[in-house]
Amino acid sequence: MQDWLNVEDNQLVQFARQGNVQAYGEIYNRYADRIYRYFVSHMDNPHDAEDLTEEVFFRVWRSLSNYEEKGIPFYALLFQVARNGLIDFYRRSAQSKQLVSIDDLSIPDDGLDPGEMLLKSSRHKELRDAMKELREDYHTVLSLRFLSGLSPDETAKAMGRSSGAVRVLQHRALAALRDILDGNAGY
Repeated sequence: MQDWLNVEDNQLVQFARQGNVQAYGEIYNRYADRIYRYFVSHMDNPHDAEDLTEEVFFRVWRSLSNYEEKGIPFYALLFQVARNGLIDFYRRSAQSKQLVSIDDLSIPDDGLDPGEMLLKSSRHKELRDAMKELREDYHTVLSLRFLSGLSPDETAKAMGRSSGAVRVLQHRALAALRDILDGNAGY
């Protein structure tokens, strides 16, 4: 069994293109959580975020034989596929409005008492609602930077922008989010 931790992404992609499932599994291990956090920042249902995360990696796996290295990191491709998957999800859900069953809702057991859980849930909902009010590029830059944990350079590559443009966009997005949250603070 090979130690994949020291293998760079581009080498893993080459192994995966040759059919090495373990190499692709390492790519999944490296980026699935970041992709999931990106989806969670855009939607209310964590189950949908899990499904979309799996869909991203399945789509990329199926099309891996057509992948050509063009100087863009592989994770940037993953986030582009994730963004397209999110757009497709919203198109599908707009066509079929479905109610979520109470059985599908999950209540995390993180050791908090019910009052603390309610406060934490309320804060998360407030932040999610405020993020939804942001322009799409603001929402995306904040999701990639703070929820997916990408560096400014990684975010720039994933968004197809320069690092300087991402820093400016992030600054403006944070200011807009602060304004929205301050406006909602009185409610």
